[in-house]
Amino acid sequence: MAYSVEEAKRLVVEAGKRLVETGLIARTWGNVSARISDTQFVITPSGRAYETLTPEEVVVVNIEDCSYEGDIKPSSEKGVHAAAYRHHPTVDFVIHTHQKAATIVSITGMEIRNVYKEFRPVLGDKVPCADYAMSTTNSLRKKVEMCIMMNPSCRAIMLMHHGTLCMGDTYEQAFDIAQTLEKCCEKVIKDNFLRHSWATEYSEEAKRDFFLKKSGSGSMPESICDLGSSVRNGNIFTLTVGDESWDIDVETGIAVHGIAPKVAKIHRAIYNTEDCSIIKHISDADVVAVSCTGEDMTPMIDDFAQIAGIDVKCCAWIDGETDDCAKEIGKAIDDRNAVLIQGNGALITGNTEGDMQALEIIMDKACASVIDVDIFNRAHYVPKAECFLMRTVYLAKYSKKIDEK
Repeated sequence: MAYSVEEAKRLVVEAGKRLVETGLIARTWGNVSARISDTQFVITPSGRAYETLTPEEVVVVNIEDCSYEGDIKPSSEKGVHAAAYRHHPTVDFVIHTHQKAATIVSITGMEIRNVYKEFRPVLGDKVPCADYAMSTTNSLRKKVEMCIMMNPSCRAIMLMHHGTLCMGDTYEQAFDIAQTLEKCCEKVIKDNFLRHSWATEYSEEAKRDFFLKKSGSGSMPESICDLGSSVRNGNIFTLTVGDESWDIDVETGIAVHGIAPKVAKIHRAIYNTEDCSIIKHISDADVVAVSCTGEDMTPMIDDFAQIAGIDVKCCAWIDGETDDCAKEIGKAIDDRNAVLIQGNGALITGNTEGDMQALEIIMDKACASVIDVDIFNRAHYVPKAECFLMRTVYLAKYSKKIDEK
């Protein structure tokens, strides 16, 4: 039974906050809607932060043609939601997530056949995967709609390189589907590792070691260099390494007091290349593992192309060659928001805490994808033209809209 307009808008706002809190989306990626009649639904607006979203900003959209009321622009994925309501008369709540495990499985392009018995009451017998099309496009809507039509009993659909569509009769059922799908995909990933590695037990450490040996990169390093984090204010940036901090002049590279550590050269090179005010070293295990390969990263996820760049380079940091290394790192991060440092994780850049949070989430997900999809032996990459277009649109419009909120 459809919700009243007031209840639907309240639940959509509540759902947005819940998606962020549970990690099913990053920043404003993903979207939420609720049916209010046989002909209309309400949906989250385009490019507005879920943490501060109000019911007044939730947009009423017509199912038939996706026209909408008012001056606030609805989510660009409104057509996907309209398709769900059009083909499932009992569905009253839809969430489109970018959840980690399901997104990773979607990269393979494979559907989940014979869903594990414990998940079937919620997911049914299978979870299909819609063919890839660039996010926000009419092509994506058509491919998702075709997938819905070809799988009328399925309430969870994976979107290749992108995320999921979870269709519930109620708010709670939609979330139950999303969370159950994530557990199912986590188990798919674990079982795939056990099948290919011949290991008797699963652990994240064992999976990373298997990946590194398979790629010919040895093993995880015993220790990594602390590359520091910094914040720029005008012509001075404050670098923190461990428990110590230094104020450093961007032009000269000289510390105001004391002697700056060698990693200050990296931060200075990045500030002289990028228009950013924050640099952070991330050393999550999966990020370190991928950096150990010495290989550049090519996007397998739409979010990665948009937020991090059309690719992410991997550079060395060698004691004794720090001037040359810093110069190469500065060049490598040009027009990007991340750079891998071989054997040491990655450096990410941004201008707000929201930028940094989104980058940490997407780098963690993208690096986990590199590891898991390599074990699947089914790596598929987002077409380069689409990566370039998504990145351009994100920088020109979307990120600026977010930072205004």
